[in-house]
Amino acid sequence: MSGWAQRMHRGAATLSNVVTSCGHTSVPYPTRMEKVKFGVPLDQVCKHDIPGPLLILILKLNKEGPYKKDVFRAPGHQGNMKKLIHFLQHGRLVNIDNFSVYTIASVLKKFLRKLPGGIFGPENEEALFDIIDVDGLEEKRDRIHRLITSLPVVAQHLLVLLFGTFRAISNCAQKAQTGMTSEAIGVSVAPSFFQSCVSDGKMARMEDVVRFKVSFLGFN
Repeated sequence: MSGWAQRMHRGAATLSNVVTSCGHTSVPYPTRMEKVKFGVPLDQVCKHDIPGPLLILILKLNKEGPYKKDVFRAPGHQGNMKKLIHFLQHGRLVNIDNFSVYTIASVLKKFLRKLPGGIFGPENEEALFDIIDVDGLEEKRDRIHRLITSLPVVAQHLLVLLFGTFRAISNCAQKAQTGMTSEAIGVSVAPSFFQSCVSDGKMARMEDVVRFKVSFLGFN
């Protein structure tokens, strides 16, 4: 784990105590958290770095998701999704343990899908797709690495957390019998990553899954 990721995990552990103990009145805690806006560019969501509440969602998925069946395929509870999104957008304190990982996964996919231009941006997304036709695994990996490191730092941080979580889930798919192989994650998550897929009706095609898996190379 990189030094940055380790610092984020340590910071999240402290933040998690605040987020999950919002009903405990014997110790001071903030009345508001950072807001997580939906439908705005990533640099407006992450003005300094990934907002604490968004980080907590990803870390909960990273911890519990590998052992949950169909975590990115099964839909979250619609009512709880609306409630969680409302809390995130208004900076409200929330006990994250009150929400299932399925609800959290659905909210995270919706957040990604609402990013204008996607997490990569139209030009980088198209460049990523072009890499699919490049011969040689090492050449593909090098080009993906260069593309990802050209992104804004906050986008890189978010991708590290997301792909680390996807990898943890796919690595446990067979042992835990969750069904969430890399192909299954690709089918479920590609529409949230790629704007071209969203414009086609939010249904992932095989080429979208291939694109997702190619981008995954940059983190392995």
